[in-house]
Amino acid sequence: VMTEHIAIMDLLVLGDALLLPDDDLALATVLKGPLFNFDDDRLFKLAYGRKGPLRSVLRAKANEDAAFGAASSTLDALAQKARALSPFAFYAHVLGAHKGRAKIFARLGTEASDPLDEFLNLALSYEQRETPSLQGFLNWVRVAQSEVKRDMEMARDEVRVMTVHGAKGLEAKSVVLI
Repeated sequence: VMTEHIAIMDLLVLGDALLLPDDDLALATVLKGPLFNFDDDRLFKLAYGRKGPLRSVLRAKANEDAAFGAASSTLDALAQKARALSPFAFYAHVLGAHKGRAKIFARLGTEASDPLDEFLNLALSYEQRETPSLQGFLNWVRVAQSEVKRDMEMARDEVRVMTVHGAKGLEAKSVVLI
């Protein structure tokens, strides 16, 4: 199921964080994800003891830490793009010009390629059927519960290690194989 793949979850929560600037959980999830790559210490430094929404604190602390400043300006630029572009164009920008695809591959590996491509195909399909809006697209994707099927017979120069639970261990910094 597409919405259960970690790369797609990261893209969906990015949309949530941009549409709802006061959604602290969505913003914290985006900051911890591959697009911003905050570690626990940096997120704790940002969030602990704050007064007000996380987005406001990020802007206020932009001068204290280069990562906070970069994240704040990137979020503002992405919010502007989200308002101006269609869902397909926005996510194509995130994955292309913003180097989101490379960042996701660095964290999750090239296995994320198929779901990312299918996600963009869904965005294009949505725009052909509905009035394009990011909020409408996010709702449509979550309700649709699309599935991506891989052709396991296709020849690839790779070794696939999967668990029964869909390789959830790939979210960890290190995985030990016995």
